[in-house]
Amino acid sequence: MWNEEKAARLGLSLRRLRGAKGLSQESLAHQAGITKNQLQLIETGRASGRKGESGPSNPRMATLVGLASVLELDVSELLRSAEL
Repeated sequence: MWNEEKAARLGLSLRRLRGAKGLSQESLAHQAGITKNQLQLIETGRASGRKGESGPSNPRMATLVGLASVLELDVSELLRSAEL
């Protein structure tokens, strides 16, 4: 089950991987086809905060595929790096 702890681990892993590649949030987000705000929410493990949305971030598979691709990883490697 997806929860706040897993969302936080994914976010931390993404920040570390992004830093290791020398990418800014803006650059990674642009190359992955998402907004910088979306990436910030994923990296902090938070939902958008829109009305009716609360709890941990829960990125779509397409978003994870895009992020992993820019980071030159398979999605499975991205998830493994976050111990998911």
